[in-house]
Amino acid sequence: MSDLHRVPNPSPTVNLPSPEMNPQPPAPALWLDGASAVITQLRGQIRRVAPYFRTALLTGERGCGEEAAARLLHQFSPVKDRPFVILTSTEAERLLSRPDAHNTLAGKGMCYLPRPERIPRSAQNVLLHLVRKFGPQAPRIVAFAERGLRPLVSANSFSAELADCLGALRIVIPPLRDRREDVPQLLTQILDGMASQAGTSSPQLSPNLLEAARRLPWPGNLPQLYATAEGLFQRGALLEGEAVLEASDLESVLGSAPQPTPNQRRETRMMRLQDVIQEHIRSVLLACNGNKLRTAEVLGISRSTLYRMLDASAKSHPEAILPTPLDRAG
Repeated sequence: MSDLHRVPNPSPTVNLPSPEMNPQPPAPALWLDGASAVITQLRGQIRRVAPYFRTALLTGERGCGEEAAARLLHQFSPVKDRPFVILTSTEAERLLSRPDAHNTLAGKGMCYLPRPERIPRSAQNVLLHLVRKFGPQAPRIVAFAERGLRPLVSANSFSAELADCLGALRIVIPPLRDRREDVPQLLTQILDGMASQAGTSSPQLSPNLLEAARRLPWPGNLPQLYATAEGLFQRGALLEGEAVLEASDLESVLGSAPQPTPNQRRETRMMRLQDVIQEHIRSVLLACNGNKLRTAEVLGISRSTLYRMLDASAKSHPEAILPTPLDRAG
């Protein structure tokens, strides 16, 4: 097991459970464990930059170990003895709206923004001032944005100046499918941890099961792997003696994953027509990575019309961010 582990805190055609139906456990350091080339490179990059960075932007698919990467940056930074703070949109608005926000955050070692797109513009301005003006005692600031921050800037929902500051150092976190050779080790370690907490022995996994797990695409990334491990642990607890779990057990666990209810599948909501239009524009803009010319082409409107609609949206929502369908559902 790597020293980087010490952070607080056979059928490839199996149908995987829906990623959004799986629980999101705390981000343990083992998310970044493994011997694959991409994860080894990531750990090396974090160790190289951690002593020197002030701000950083993590990108990649959600659930690929973003919080673990932020905690690792904190562990190897000069402020490792100061607190690691997760600034959700609510917490950011609460802390950054205080007159003594700078003094309050000065005692923190690192502020992690898991969803910067949800932070109000007023709070973004305070963060920008903190980064630019507060000097060496200011906390390190790390943000995670799946596609980066430029699409959010194009959508008028994020400060361009703050995006430039945060994006000075960019760290890409690989999805689980790009490091499949790590899956057997991760799955075994997760089960060992569950067994340790429960005071029982860890279920034994056959080579066929481990190979089947390695070959799966894992679209839900690490939370999906964790949920699958929970199912295997429960299944192992039902078996008597020292039975070994086989690939068929993995198929059974994946096949018995909970499915969305009719209410969860229903997307119809009572919304103003203008809100529906703005929501769709933002979704297309993000899908086009902030490219407004491409967005206008997809929407079938002129670029000047798109600019007018974005300007109108910014004026009617000066402190808010146009939500995506998942934002509204959650």
